Order: sequence, then structure tokens, then C-alpha cells
Amino acid sequence: MNRECFSCSQWIWPTDTPQADEYAEFVFLLKGGKNTRIRIAADSDYNLYAGGRLVAFGQYSGYHDYSIYDTVELGKYLAEAGTEIRIVVWYYGVDSQNYIKNAAGLIFEVENDGEIIESSGRHIRSRLYDKYQNHYQKQITSQIGYSYKYYGNREASGEFGESVIVARNKLLFPRPNEKLILGERPKTDITEFEDGFLVDMKEETVGFLELDFESDIEQDILIVYGEYLFGGQVRYLINGIMNYSVEYVAKKGRNVFESRFRRLAGRYLQIFCKSPLKVNYAGLRSVVYPFKEVEHRFMSPIRNDIYRTSVKTLLSCAHEHFEDCPWREQALYTMDSRNEMLCAYEAFGDFTFARSNLVLISHGLRDDGLLSICYPSGIDIPIPFFSLIYPVQVSEYVLKSGDKSIIGQVYPVIKKIMDNFADRIEDNGLIDEFPYPCWNFYEWAAGSVDVEHRDRQDPNEKLNRFDLNLNCAFLIAVKYASKLAKEVGDELKIDVNKVKAGIRRELYDAKKGLFRVRNGENLYTALGNSLAVIAGVGEKEVIDRIITDPDVVPITLSMNTFLYDAMLATDGEKYKHFVLKDIDYKYGNMLKKGATTFWETEEGAAALGDTGSLCHGWAAMPIYYYSLLNGKKYFDGTL
Repeated sequence: MNRECFSCSQWIWPTDTPQADEYAEFVFLLKGGKNTRIRIAADSDYNLYAGGRLVAFGQYSGYHDYSIYDTVELGKYLAEAGTEIRIVVWYYGVDSQNYIKNAAGLIFEVENDGEIIESSGRHIRSRLYDKYQNHYQKQITSQIGYSYKYYGNREASGEFGESVIVARNKLLFPRPNEKLILGERPKTDITEFEDGFLVDMKEETVGFLELDFESDIEQDILIVYGEYLFGGQVRYLINGIMNYSVEYVAKKGRNVFESRFRRLAGRYLQIFCKSPLKVNYAGLRSVVYPFKEVEHRFMSPIRNDIYRTSVKTLLSCAHEHFEDCPWREQALYTMDSRNEMLCAYEAFGDFTFARSNLVLISHGLRDDGLLSICYPSGIDIPIPFFSLIYPVQVSEYVLKSGDKSIIGQVYPVIKKIMDNFADRIEDNGLIDEFPYPCWNFYEWAAGSVDVEHRDRQDPNEKLNRFDLNLNCAFLIAVKYASKLAKEVGDELKIDVNKVKAGIRRELYDAKKGLFRVRNGENLYTALGNSLAVIAGVGEKEVIDRIITDPDVVPITLSMNTFLYDAMLATDGEKYKHFVLKDIDYKYGNMLKKGATTFWETEEGAAALGDTGSLCHGWAAMPIYYYSLLNGKKYFDGTL
């Protein structure tokens, strides 16, 4: 952090009455030199142009007390006589699962050879920008937020005037990771049908919409996108609450459109038009984080294919931060990102990106000692189990990177999380599931997802539901949080033996040799029993029963990591081949079904009421296990 940044700058906007889903345009003439740079931040996203050329895009979303600025080099774009700098800002103005509502605004300062030569203030000319439809408020999903409508048939109108000063905190932090870059245009197959065109990009693609077509008339065009076809068409309206589409108003003649705001994701586009078009190009220009890949090759062709597809899956789910999926949510979760971090360490040898995620997550601590559901998130349904993953992924980061500097920064958050759970230990040694507004979710499988109690809306309700997953995860979190505590001279005074005894007494079924997923229920899950082994309450025989007992609810893709870790920690030599063959089978099966990235669950698109994503970061785990087991290490000190 540089406390001197923006000392001469002000947050600005064209009006003093901004509304949700509003676009603004700012312009000024700049004379600089080869060492000219701009520090810039916007709420909510920005595109920066110099002399008509796109120079930078993509605001890093943070918190009210953790706002981020970019530093962008401008020197090579500037002409000696002066260059017009143009900044278009999109203000969301509504909470989502990757944005917290704040005041609309733009702030910047331009430096040349150490001297501030321009800064945002009242004198900067601005106006509302009406090439995009202002205040349209068309939602894609509640997790992502708004779509857009763009007018290619008109020039921006409205007079430029003085900007309005916006009252906002000017303490900003430098971007903690690299800026995103534009990748290549995918080659596409375009098929004409009665009402338009179907565009096949051949594989899952994440990026910005690009169009190049000719129209005989002015007309409204609907562009929809998706990961699969249903009845030969893109299914874009789902369950009445999801609308995967953007809109474009075409002018007569040639239209060229290159969006640089909302990332879209999928394999297919479908273009609906009233009058025929001549389409020269339609697709998504990929947007990627600039990782440098570490080469891995395996003797098995199927493993090479699975590994490569896993890397593509991981890259598709890493932008400003790790994302669960690029199509439906684009949101940072602890559980999803824990898997993604383990994979990124192996695939890219990169730790800066993971560190930035972990710091961002730390700002999501709630007053009640739980973490919010995502980071940043203005829509908050906390998942207690996911809060317990945070000390685990921080510990793994320290172990893998050797960077202990993060501990002092995030340990107070971890301490509060652990104290919160410890305070909930009851006389029987167990922690009750959390009432509303919490979501007692573990995985998309029977016994591990609970919506009923989340929706009762009574925060004081006592559930008397003692979940195996939660209590074992607590023991695991204690183990890793204790290591971090030791590094800062602290100690977690938690009676883990009391919790272990409670789990064995209340949840163990001696006849089955397995642990029940919950008190009062004769249901047994592979996830719960894997966690029991890792937590030190289940004996190694439990592993064989997980595999052989037909009553055990199978584990899902996201949580395979716990089953594999339990196996490898118990007897690596015995279970190494099981893990490899299990990955080969499950992921090979997805490839046989045409997957170009790996899915949220093995059901694919049909999962979760036809909302299952076909690209999900937590499913990239073959990267980690192939890398781990290709080197004769059965267990490397993570879970």
C-alpha cells in the first residue's frame, strides 16, 4: 500500500444521482513521456483507451475497506502533441456473489518521471455513456449480476460537463496479482438456421463477445450462450431465474463489436435476428490470467489427455481470482479454491495468485466469526464447512510456498473462526449444525446438502443435528490452524479429544464399521467417512468399507480429494493404483462424452435441476494427484 497515492485525486462521476447498471464516459487530453503511467480504480469496472486503442480493462473487485487500484503503463501509447485518454466505466450498483455494492466512481492519477501530471477531479469532462443501455438491469444470474444491451446503430450522445465529486475512501491498495490479458479468437463453425445462426467454438471458451457481421436493416439482435445444446439449440433461459444472453442493436451495414466488460462462457453462441445477416465472425475472445505452465507428461495417453483438460479447466476458472465456474457464477469459494490452489502449485508453480486469493478471502470475515459465502460477496449465505477449509488452504499455501509472511496478516481471521466453532461445542462433545442464514452444505450428494433448514429463517433455531462432516472438518481445521498459531506465538486451547470421543460415541455404527453422516440417520457417506479417517477418529479399515459397502453414498468430484487423501495417508502403496484408476475412469468417461473441460459433477449439465456447469475449477484435481503420484510420493503433508 502506498498512502501517498491519490492524494491529489478525487472520486468522480458525471452526476450526483447514479443508478444501478449505469455507464459513464470520461475524457481528457494527456501530454506525457515514455515513462508515463496511470494508477486507476473504478466502481465497478472500466475500459481505458488511449488514442482510440484499448490499453487496459478489468477492475479487481474488493471490499469497502480493501479497494484495489491498477498501475498501467501509458508511455508507448502517447503522441508528442497529446493523446485523448478515454475511460468508460460500468457501475453495477447491486450486490452479487462477486461484488459488494459501493458508490459509483472513478479515481486516477497520471505520473510521468515521478511527477503527477493529471488526476481525477471536477475538471475532468464526463457524461453518461449511452452506447450501452443505462439502467436496463437485466440479470444473468444472481451470482454474476447484470447482462448488457449495446447500441451499434448510434453514436454516444449527450454533452460533456464537469464531473461531480463522490465521497469515497481514497485509501486503496495495489493490485495483488497480474492483470488479465486477451487471448486468441477461437475458430468457429457457424450454421445458419431459420431465425439466425448457431456458433460452435469447438470447446469451452471464456471471454468477451466479438461480432463482425453485415445487416441490411437496423434490427435488434439477441445473442445467447451456453455450454451445451438442448434439442439442437442453446438453452439460455433456465428455471425462470437464469438468462444467459446479451443484446445488440445493429445498424444498417457492417457491424463490428468488441465487448470488454462482461465475461461470458460456454461452447456455443446462438444469434437470433429478424432479418438475415452475413456473419463474418462471432465468438468469445478468450481472457486469461498470465500463468506460465510447468510441463508435465505421463506415460499413459489417457492421463495426458486428462491432465491437459484439467489444466484448461483450471485456466478457465482463474481470472481476477479463482472461480467455481465461469458460466454460472464466476465466484471465489474457499472449498473450490482450495482444490484449485493445489492444482495451480503443480501446473504453474505460481504462489502469488493463491496468496492474493487468500488475502481477499480474509476480508470476508463476518461479525459472527464465519466467512461469507464468496469473496467479495454482497449476497451472503455462509457455508460453515467452507469456513473450516480456510485455515487448511492457508496452511497448505505456507507449506508449498515457504511464505510465512501471510500468517500474521490472516491469522486473526483464522483465530476468530476457530474460536467461533470451539464456543459451539456442546456437552456431548459435538458442534450442532448452524441455523439460518447458514447453509449446511458439504457436497452435491444425499445427506450432504441441506436447503430445508437454511430456508426456515430462524437464526435462533437449535437444530440438534450433529453432522459428521462438520465435526471432522473442525478437527482437521484445528490441526492446521494450530500450526499457524504456533508461528505467531499463539495456542489454540481446544479439547480435540472431547470432540473425537463425541464423534465415536454419537455417530459410529459398530455393526457397519462406518460413521453415520448425522445423528438419528442410518445414512453413510464416503465423504463423511473419509473425513473421519483424516481427522483421526476412523481406523484404516473404514477406507475398505467406503469402497465395498453398497450402502455408502458415493463421493462427488469436488470431494474426491478427501477420499484420495485418506487413502494415501493410510497406505499409499496399497491405494495408489486405486486413486489413479478412479481418476482415469471418472475423467476418461467425461472425455468420452465430449467434455472439453471437466464438470461440476459427473452428471454434467443435468445436475442441479439442469444448471450443472460443464467447467468447474474444483474438478481439476487430476493435476494434483497425477503430479503427486507420478513422483513416488504418496502423501505430501496436505490433507
